[in-house]
Amino acid sequence: MYIVIAGGGKVGYYLVKTLQQYKHKVAVIERQLDLCEKIANLLNVCVVNGDGTNIEHLTECRVNDADIFIAVTGKDEDNLIACQLAKRKFGVKRTIARVNNPKNITVFEKLGVDIAVSSTSIIADLIEQEVDYSGMKTLMKLKDGKITLSEVIIAKTSPVINKCLKEISIPKDCVLISVIRGDSVIIPNGETAILAGDYIITASSIKDQQELKDFFLG
Repeated sequence: MYIVIAGGGKVGYYLVKTLQQYKHKVAVIERQLDLCEKIANLLNVCVVNGDGTNIEHLTECRVNDADIFIAVTGKDEDNLIACQLAKRKFGVKRTIARVNNPKNITVFEKLGVDIAVSSTSIIADLIEQEVDYSGMKTLMKLKDGKITLSEVIIAKTSPVINKCLKEISIPKDCVLISVIRGDSVIIPNGETAILAGDYIITASSIKDQQELKDFFLG
């Protein structure tokens, strides 16, 4: 694929370096001349000394031929404008923007950016996924965070211990996907009993996650 990147700082530099390993053709637009020279010399890619929000500089970088346009400058407003120009003026099908302020993610997406990436949000999500909240851990978020896959560790004090699924009423908008018992993965049915030490994998909405925790853990 042909990928154009606006922003040649640390993020842009390492992004180019990584994409080259996957044999993608990459071009960079960067305002600072010294960064342009560094990228051109060390990474041997096409570099335009210019502004990602300038139509002439985007044209010089052949953005109209790009499969993906990525804006990773240090300014959110520049990243948004660059992605909008790439999509609306040059017809790029896929745009990705770095978002420095996580509060801007929704705005970016509403204004047409296909993927808005916030390093702050990513780190926060990773921390949330790793921290065990008294027996419940978030594994993954889907559909823009509306659906959560969770792992619940069943303790001996659980209110559903030693009960079959047909004997209990799982919260309305929650789905029990699997039961992990030792080395076995059980696809649950009505006869499946919940035992101490089981790992329960569930899917629920964010708002129902607490209800699910109370149901399995008390």
